[in-house]
Amino acid sequence: MIGEEKPPTAEELAEAESLARALEDGAGPGGDTSAVDDALAAANLLRASARPTLSEMRARAVLNRAWRTPRRSVARGAIAAVAAAAAAVLVFALRPRQPAPLPAPGPDLLRAQLAAARPDGSAAMSRLDSEMSAYREQVFGALQRAYGRPR
Repeated sequence: MIGEEKPPTAEELAEAESLARALEDGAGPGGDTSAVDDALAAANLLRASARPTLSEMRARAVLNRAWRTPRRSVARGAIAAVAAAAAAVLVFALRPRQPAPLPAPGPDLLRAQLAAARPDGSAAMSRLDSEMSAYREQVFGALQRAYGRPR
């Protein structure tokens, strides 16, 4: 016993006695090991408290190392922002276009189709061809306005 230490209290003596009994009697298989676990935890706490603390300079070095922010993170952030902006531009540039509004066939085209569909409609075929070519030009013009010139 060191001169600075106080004598153990009755509670500490009782705990030490129960620990000694647990080590002698029930530390085997199936025995209660809670007292042993408590004693080991207390020993680990005492051992950890006895270690020397860090010097001021070493503590500052550890903190600087732990909280250091590398300058590359700023560059990485800028690159990520530029990449995100480029991706947004690509999404808008390559987005699918709306369907082209196609013109409805006129009544003259429909009449020409009906006349050509009759059993004696071979004479109406020339009128149907001219109406169909006019309608095709309207359709191709609408497609060109919606989607641009063919490449």
